Amino acid sequence: MTLRRVSLFAIAVGLVGCRDFMAPPTGPATARAPRSASADWAYQPSTPVDVHMLRQSQTAPLLETYEASFWAVDGEASGVTVNYLPAAGEVVGQPFLRFDIPKNALATRPGGDRMHRGDSVLVTVTIDPVTFAVAFQPSGVWFSNGTPAQLTIWYENADPDYNGDGIVDDVDQLLQQQIAVWFHGRTYWVPMNSANDPTLPSVSTTLYHFSEYAVSW
Repeated sequence: MTLRRVSLFAIAVGLVGCRDFMAPPTGPATARAPRSASADWAYQPSTPVDVHMLRQSQTAPLLETYEASFWAVDGEASGVTVNYLPAAGEVVGQPFLRFDIPKNALATRPGGDRMHRGDSVLVTVTIDPVTFAVAFQPSGVWFSNGTPAQLTIWYENADPDYNGDGIVDDVDQLLQQQIAVWFHGRTYWVPMNSANDPTLPSVSTTLYHFSEYAVSW
């Protein structure tokens, strides 16, 4: 193995990289994940873990919207889908995000009060125009452990140079296998239990509460 390959492999398993949600694109930055026992997280790292958010490709079409709202009603299924703007000859653009709240999934409203049949809450989804990061409001909404909400994000239009070294190569293919949805806790970004399908490509996870989430490796 050449020295360059050894270096690239080291990058694949440990490169630092992330930036704050909605911050301007200034190149890779870092965010660290602490230990926790929350059901949101795929594993509990014994040491901080670095995360690198995916970024929209320079050739990616615009999204049809970067903020969407809908009413979620206890006892009814609800959700939202956001697509890219359709290309020439397309009626519907490529999918970017799908968020589903199953029937009877709502558990608590903001403030911690229990939701009752027929109660509603206005949900707002805000999408970062540069990275694959999404914020859900209002904070304080929790979902049932038995029927949590479902989030899927398609990353086909992500910059394929995942590690930002200026070269799309085997290391980027390796990093694609590590892509997951990450959750922004009180201080750090933390990996969640996710289903990554590089053939679509898309990544899915269950949500138990509203916060900021990002597609990262």
